[in-house]
Amino acid sequence: MAFLSISGHFFNTNLFIFNIKYLTMVGLWPNDDWGCNKMYIYKAYEIILHILSVIFIIVTGIGTYNHKHNITILMTNLDKSLAAYNFVLKIFFFVLKRKQLKNLINEIRNSGDEVRPKRRYLMVIHVIMITLVSTIIVATFSMLSQLKGEMTLEAWMPFDPLKSRFSLLLAGQIIVVYFLVPCLYRAYAIQGIVCSIVMYLCDQLVELQQRLKSLSYSEEREGIVRDEFNEIIKKHVRIMRYSKIFTNIFKEFFLIQNLAVTIELCLNALMVTIIRFEEKTLLATFLGYLGLALINAYIFCYLGDELIIQSTGIAQAAYESGWTSWPVDMQKDLLIVMRAAQKPLTLSAGGITIMCIQTYSQALYNAYSIFAVLNDVVD
Repeated sequence: MAFLSISGHFFNTNLFIFNIKYLTMVGLWPNDDWGCNKMYIYKAYEIILHILSVIFIIVTGIGTYNHKHNITILMTNLDKSLAAYNFVLKIFFFVLKRKQLKNLINEIRNSGDEVRPKRRYLMVIHVIMITLVSTIIVATFSMLSQLKGEMTLEAWMPFDPLKSRFSLLLAGQIIVVYFLVPCLYRAYAIQGIVCSIVMYLCDQLVELQQRLKSLSYSEEREGIVRDEFNEIIKKHVRIMRYSKIFTNIFKEFFLIQNLAVTIELCLNALMVTIIRFEEKTLLATFLGYLGLALINAYIFCYLGDELIIQSTGIAQAAYESGWTSWPVDMQKDLLIVMRAAQKPLTLSAGGITIMCIQTYSQALYNAYSIFAVLNDVVD
């Protein structure tokens, strides 16, 4: 109980504090209040991580090219490298839009909006769990590769990694240094802040629905009800603006996410048709990384679906309020709110599609269709 009390106080002192600290630790969120010396050191740390992620892409690209005649190794390497390419692209666009995101977060913090304690814990637990699960999966398959005397991921090394057990272990450690912090942890730090902001938007929309339903008009309380109604309208407009800014910042992020999952599904469908169930360890590797990719995709699509439901729920809440006894001018204002709420707030993936459960289901259906066609071709 004491731990919950202390941690509850920590998470309630500042909205998104855990996400910001995570981003800072992985070199993606410099503090504007730092002095020049500390800022220079942090910038150097950030640049080093950028360079490491680029080196990882280069050396794995060379490793993949060197095995272009072995279809199994080629596809396996592409499947594992895809995660890094996905993460690095997300990091690139995040850094480009970081200033806009900082302005949005500062505005949210200064708005006075509150988030339920349970939701704050969920924001933190989500980031911790997805980071732990990803680390365990990567570590497990890395150890399996070491035991089998194979490279975890085919990559160029300045020495022969298969020369001895020590060389293989050293090569595995180098890949981990290139991948975990520069790619994996940074990507999940970004995912944490993205999911937390969407949760915040959904919570504020739920609160607006409750406030609309609880409006009770009477002549004696007319002034109070009008003030409350005006505050609801102002907040609704503000939340819609936040959502628009947020979507503009992360539209490339969601587009990359959709493309990565689609390619991942296609690669796995192709590999399953080629290797069948003969190489169980290799198949388990594919399914492990695929499962992680699908979990991440589901999280984004679920939150996108929740944002659509809660934003359109404003119109239903407005209709369920006691508007029939309101003055005509308030009824007209309520009608404007209902019309605005009928256009849902969405998470756009580069303007091509939106993040929702329907998109997720369509991706799975397309993957199965590809698998069925490839299976017929192989047979």
